[in-house]
Amino acid sequence: MRTPLHDTWTRRIAAFLVVGLVFTACGDDPPQPAPDGGTGLDAGTDDAGIPDAGLDDAGTPDAGEPEPDAGASCEPASVTAILENGEWDPRFSIAGVSGMDGHAPHVYDVTKLPSGDLVATGYFRWLGAQSSTPIIRRHQGQWESVPGTWTQAIPGGSGFSAVAAKDDTTLALATNDTFGERSGEVWLMTPEGVQVLGSFTGLVRTMAYVQDELWVAGQFEFAEIGAVGLAIWDGTAWKLPPGGPANGFVYELLVSGDDVWVGGAFSQVGGIASNKVARWDGTTWHPYDFPIPGNGVFALTLGDDGTPYAGGTFAYDFNQDGVGSIARWNGTRWEMLDEGVSTGFYPGVVTDLVFHEGKLHVGGCFNFVNGQGYGNPLAIEANALAVWSPDSGWAQWPQATSLNRTVWHSRLFCGDEPPEVFPLWDVPIQRFLLDDDRIYVTGSLPSIDGAASQSIVSYADGHWRAEGAEPGDGLSGGTRTLAVGGEQCAVHALGNMTHAGGTRVPSTVLRFTDSGWQALGAFPAMECRDLAVNAHGDIFVMCVDWDVFQSHVLTWNGEDWESLGDLREHGFASTMALDALGRPWLATQAEAASRVIRWTGEQFEVVADGIDGPVYALALRPENDDPDRPAFVVTGEFMHVGELPARRIAHWTGSAFEALGEGLSTSPITAAYGAHGIYASTNEETTLDGSPVPGRLALGHWNGTAWRELATPDNGMPSPMHEGGVHSFRKLMPVGNDLVVVGTLIPEDGAPTHAYVFHGERFVAVGGGINALSAEAIALTPDGIWLGGDIAEAGRGESLIPSVGVAHFRRRIEAP
Repeated sequence: MRTPLHDTWTRRIAAFLVVGLVFTACGDDPPQPAPDGGTGLDAGTDDAGIPDAGLDDAGTPDAGEPEPDAGASCEPASVTAILENGEWDPRFSIAGVSGMDGHAPHVYDVTKLPSGDLVATGYFRWLGAQSSTPIIRRHQGQWESVPGTWTQAIPGGSGFSAVAAKDDTTLALATNDTFGERSGEVWLMTPEGVQVLGSFTGLVRTMAYVQDELWVAGQFEFAEIGAVGLAIWDGTAWKLPPGGPANGFVYELLVSGDDVWVGGAFSQVGGIASNKVARWDGTTWHPYDFPIPGNGVFALTLGDDGTPYAGGTFAYDFNQDGVGSIARWNGTRWEMLDEGVSTGFYPGVVTDLVFHEGKLHVGGCFNFVNGQGYGNPLAIEANALAVWSPDSGWAQWPQATSLNRTVWHSRLFCGDEPPEVFPLWDVPIQRFLLDDDRIYVTGSLPSIDGAASQSIVSYADGHWRAEGAEPGDGLSGGTRTLAVGGEQCAVHALGNMTHAGGTRVPSTVLRFTDSGWQALGAFPAMECRDLAVNAHGDIFVMCVDWDVFQSHVLTWNGEDWESLGDLREHGFASTMALDALGRPWLATQAEAASRVIRWTGEQFEVVADGIDGPVYALALRPENDDPDRPAFVVTGEFMHVGELPARRIAHWTGSAFEALGEGLSTSPITAAYGAHGIYASTNEETTLDGSPVPGRLALGHWNGTAWRELATPDNGMPSPMHEGGVHSFRKLMPVGNDLVVVGTLIPEDGAPTHAYVFHGERFVAVGGGINALSAEAIALTPDGIWLGGDIAEAGRGESLIPSVGVAHFRRRIEAP
């Protein structure tokens, strides 16, 4: 099942095509091996630990051969100096709210105070660039962290699942245990502090004040009074609903005048039998028996004429219908509303409803309305949001079909799973609030259309508006590749971003300037996966045209993207690198064999072939006597190059391949070629009996004669956090005597995560590390280290800042 508004960047790629290394040469003259300065990488040998280039005419380029002209160096003079006197760049926050890596930031509930201020709460810890408690308010047109005296510790960053306002100074809050045993407390927050009203097991979904009594509903139990799903605080004590308890969970409270509507998964409440829906008028309970099977009713609203509407997860026949989950009361019974909503094959889920300007606005988890989706010409595509009119039926919610990206993981719950897994709290669309003519939409949604604000947006007059904080230069979607080039050593980014600095961007390369991100022209209808920029500023992007299954290298001419030429005779490109002359080299595969080709300036020509499997990474030696014929290393899922046994890695000397020892025992991730040798990272794999494959190199260094594991505690790389866990190095970048590395690196004991520099003897974290699902990209500029990936935060302790989609550790800017 596809979860709408979830980061599902399509990777239509064959199994053998894995994003490879982008090796960007920005140096002036190729660096020469330095004397051993305690690096531990055999720098003192004649070849500095680097395999011999093996050229017959090494050092004597042919007459007429192009000389290297890499331009000014873009590498920092000293990585060590930056690490010792650096700071994280604070510019890369985003609008809305944001949080730590892992579970997506979430606004679970929103309410309006009598003063007109709005209050929203959920799971987050940043409001733009500012640290925030997980409760914010919109005051005088601006969002701010709710002021108050927090005499009670906010639970472990998990925040609150529901909020209700008694008046302008008294808020009721339900704590939310996102990762634990699913239990919490109901709090009363006043100017004097926090009062804990009671504890429950489960989760609270909604709360409302009814004549000064606090009604609390959800998927919980209040053991002290025997309440299930619904409990009431009368100001001094907890009590059961009038007439008796519910016998199942209650997910929705709708207060309308003196009436309180309840919806959920019960069959009895207040002493009356009523399946899933009932109404309390202040004196008597009234049944609105809901006979349609399903997990329950999650949302209730009233039409302009008072007609009740119900949403949730339900269908007449889940195995046959493929639609459902929204119904209306016809005066005597409930009936499905124009077939309902669908994920394409199964009924969708409705989490909230609001009736406004004669239309029913619907949110939840669905892909189609007006019928089962795929193959049905009457079905209307709807990305978790839709509108319905009593006069015209279903329609798309204007400007709400764009699938925007996020760096956070949203769990693939949709709300139709069994109730015991608490799926409802993970549906991307959670709540609506109608404020005058504006509808606020909250949840874990990354943004909607051009309104790039994480977890909270609003809609009025046909347009979406970003909410929460003002945008910084953060990215909606993670950076997959970074490259540096041009006279200004500009940083360029490629990934699955939909917004940069709060502005919608096409699928293209982003260039960072003093005024923020600049989007180059939109790519043709291709998926582009690799990026390189040379010292002259020439930009090269490796793409796939899936319509004809053909690879291209595109270059930017200042106004448009153009292809360097037809690659079909060479097969499908898997990775790209630049040589010292700034020209692209590719590894390509046709059927079962791979080859390495290069761009001569006029055409692609074969350099080497006969590799009997896919190539994942291609890395060129940074210094070569003949820059037109550099040595390089390839790694991938192959076992031979021609007749030469070469297990998953091979070295090209300039004229022939050679094996590097016994090769790699497990599947490679990437490789790099530095002044002190060749580096490779590999995956953890197991044998048939479940044991780890022996000899795996998490991060290996080839010193010219043997492989050595670098990622060891003795070298300063802490062990993985979980027993049996492993480090996964996704990108390696040698620079001088150092090696910058990023990946999925989650050490034990709270050590810095994901980004390190190896100085030849020890690993040192970059700025205390970054919080990310994974880091995948590195770029070096004279002023610092740029990191890309699904990044949420950078730093530790007092240096912790939000840094979304990209992070920059730069030379410290001294105050004037």
